[in-house]
Amino acid sequence: MATGGGWAEMPRACRRSRPPSARCTALGAWRLQAGHACSSFGPKCPRCPPSSPHHRTKSGELRSACLTTIESLPCEVLLQIFAYLDASSLLCAGCVSKSFYNVSNDNLIWHRRYYSYIASKSKGWKAKVVDLATEKLSRISVWDSPPGFWKKEYIRKCAGSGRRGVGLLLKPINRYTGLPSRFREAVKALGITWIVVLRERSGKEHVKEQNNACFSDTSATLCWNSAAWPSLSHLKELCVYGVTPLFPQSKTCTLHGPCRRSLLAEYDLTTLEESSMFIGSDRLVKLRCLYPGMLLGCWQEDGELAFIVANLHFHQLIEKSTLGSVTCPYMSPPHEPVPDDIVSEYGLLGYHCHITLHYGKSSYMSGSFHNLFCRKEYIQNGFLQIVVISLEDESQHSTISGIISIPWNTEFFEGKIQHCCLMDVTILEEAEKPFWCVSSPVALQSVSTSGIRYSYMGERQTIDYKDHEGQVHMELTWLEEEQQYYVVNLVLYLSVRKVNAWFATAY
Repeated sequence: MATGGGWAEMPRACRRSRPPSARCTALGAWRLQAGHACSSFGPKCPRCPPSSPHHRTKSGELRSACLTTIESLPCEVLLQIFAYLDASSLLCAGCVSKSFYNVSNDNLIWHRRYYSYIASKSKGWKAKVVDLATEKLSRISVWDSPPGFWKKEYIRKCAGSGRRGVGLLLKPINRYTGLPSRFREAVKALGITWIVVLRERSGKEHVKEQNNACFSDTSATLCWNSAAWPSLSHLKELCVYGVTPLFPQSKTCTLHGPCRRSLLAEYDLTTLEESSMFIGSDRLVKLRCLYPGMLLGCWQEDGELAFIVANLHFHQLIEKSTLGSVTCPYMSPPHEPVPDDIVSEYGLLGYHCHITLHYGKSSYMSGSFHNLFCRKEYIQNGFLQIVVISLEDESQHSTISGIISIPWNTEFFEGKIQHCCLMDVTILEEAEKPFWCVSSPVALQSVSTSGIRYSYMGERQTIDYKDHEGQVHMELTWLEEEQQYYVVNLVLYLSVRKVNAWFATAY
């Protein structure tokens, strides 16, 4: 028997078949514990067979010549793996790559989920022989459906069940506003949140989730704060989206889980100086208003963004936040006018107005006014003039205590900007349906006193708002000694074109 140098005299084939040394085995075990294969990282053991699949990279590191990835697995194996994922994880996996997307759209996986979901929602449901046979036969037709068909059916079923109880929450109507009184509960049940998307000229997007949301009687006030906003000079547009989770009742649903976006409004920022209106400032921040309902807080020092505030009216807000698409907002169905030939002044009588001055939870004024009307001789310049609070009738005047202002805060600073607030106007027609609804930032402007009114010796200020459907004009008198405002005049102007289209009239 040869000893000593026998290893050197052995044939080449025998030398290749000899097991690695103990040192190589220990080194491989350590690499496996560290999460790396022996053939993938680290220097090769000098006692390993020379035919091991190693090659040296440009950086000098020895790596395996053939690495197995999860994407290189056969489709059948991926299907078995994906079958263990829940619906949210399955949708997220489809965003990884094209191959994952094709596998995650498999109809058999989603058909099983669809069938089990229906079974879990049926109270006291138990599988019978007939049901099991029907389910097995239905699998035959699963392959005839286009890819992703049962995924869409599952999502549609889950979304429909999530909205089923919301209709009951929206039924109770506030008799003063004509809007759902349990709006906040409906938003919570659907899991609706709102985001802003800032798009640069280069196409890059910055998505900001809301930091705070306050609900008043007629609107939602949303705030976005950030320590790192993109430069305004690089921005192209600002978009506001309503975000709804695809599976609102799922226990595994997270904030960053599968969801759908619905476009509410978009604003052009390339002409910010011309399209926005300056409404107030303090020592640190100045406010710019983008109509309708958007407020930009910019730093006084460099003019860059400090915070964003949106004021959204409740009227059709749930529909706008859930039924729109990423590129198109929700369009309400056209109103069908009901003509009335009996009353000669149809469309001029029976209006109801609810107006609120507020900022989030701080309410400065909230009033409801009934049985408002307009005479034909008051129709001028394409608008119906409706006097809500008359300047001559002092019994209609109301008071506002304290200074009207907008408090603001960022991650590091806070302040208060006086003589501006948020205004909500809700006009109901005689059938108590919303006719004109608006929520927008407004500013108090000082004006010269045209005449002396001995009842109110103070500074005269006005609040004005205007769009293509209507106008609001409010006059206030500030009494310094009493530290309160007197609302001495409030006039509404409704578009004749809108009235004619709503009531089928021809004023």
